[in-house]
Amino acid sequence: MAKEYILLKEKTDSGLIALNKSVFESIVEISEDEIDEVVRINSSRFTKPIQVKILKNQLHISVDVNFKFGSNVSLVSKRLQTKIYENILQSTNIKPSEITINVVSFSI
Repeated sequence: MAKEYILLKEKTDSGLIALNKSVFESIVEISEDEIDEVVRINSSRFTKPIQVKILKNQLHISVDVNFKFGSNVSLVSKRLQTKIYENILQSTNIKPSEITINVVSFSI
């Protein structure tokens, strides 16, 4: 079973430092908003467009997105992957092991 958090440092006398996976979900949402061609899919009780898994203390991210009609899917997907990677690295100093972009549909 996947963990709900990722360790930043091993346990010391002062305690344990870890980040919940919801932190990474928020960073992904911010990253999506920074790319004009991406239309973010909002979460509901039926859909969860951002899946964050932490396996063996490694971060795996899968994102379902809509693209604006006429967008270059390959180019925009790569830009979004890069933006997510850079924002997570800059914010947490953690390098995601995997970032998967799933194109669900196109919007006008």
